[in-house]
Amino acid sequence: MQPKPALYLAGDQMNGAALAAEAAARRRIGIRAKFLHPSEVLEDYGIDRDGAILSYDSASANPAQLAAGLLRVAQKRGAVIAAPVEITEMAELPSGIALATEDGRVLTADHAVFCTGYEFLKKMQSSLHKVTSTWAIATRPLDSMPAWMRETIVWEASDPYLYFRADPSGRLVAGGEDEPTSKKNTRKSVLQRKSQRIAAKLENLTGVSVGKPEFRWAAPFSVTEDGLPIIDRVEGYDRIFAIMGFGGNGITFSMIAAQIVTAAINGGKDPDAGLFAMR
Repeated sequence: MQPKPALYLAGDQMNGAALAAEAAARRRIGIRAKFLHPSEVLEDYGIDRDGAILSYDSASANPAQLAAGLLRVAQKRGAVIAAPVEITEMAELPSGIALATEDGRVLTADHAVFCTGYEFLKKMQSSLHKVTSTWAIATRPLDSMPAWMRETIVWEASDPYLYFRADPSGRLVAGGEDEPTSKKNTRKSVLQRKSQRIAAKLENLTGVSVGKPEFRWAAPFSVTEDGLPIIDRVEGYDRIFAIMGFGGNGITFSMIAAQIVTAAINGGKDPDAGLFAMR
């Protein structure tokens, strides 16, 4: 995991004036952020946009390695990992909870926290939740790119949007082009078209020739109408929680969820819990 600055470019959803106001709001709550005027964006990054926010407290990571590392740390602290496993039933006991698995085992614990990402428990279905489709590419390792591209995470305030970052090998990982449908991410013809479009947008924005993507993929993505995840007890249970991290701020929402659920398990209440309650 590498600390990196993030550049948030003005687009058709937020212009320069909106980003200037956003940067000021971030600074008021202690987040380091600087608004860049169009001339600064052009001079420093060679990108012609109506402004941008430069944030200093972002990071880049290999998600699979990061997840594996977190699990190893959890094991060292006493966690027991049962995998692969599918939970078919759950019950609350006087002294804890019991989870039945598809292969007939029963897992017991003091509490259960379902961190299901974009999937959701049947008991937690919500009309606010929508499944969409998103696409991404990875280029071949590039011999040459501006130094700032190797060190900066970039995304834009547009719909559809583009985001990209460089990995340690010099590949550019880019994505976006989301559509409000749960079906298109399974279609090969759409994957071909979307990957070409992402590569073209990347080249047009940066002036860097990326060639044919070496890897391309598609996946479901989930959002809520208000942009916030659902972090709450499962209805009818006191010791079972669900963290449904809808939206594109998974790491941030996961940290918030950890604080909210930890407080609840310890008998307290996080002051922000109501913002993310089941709705």
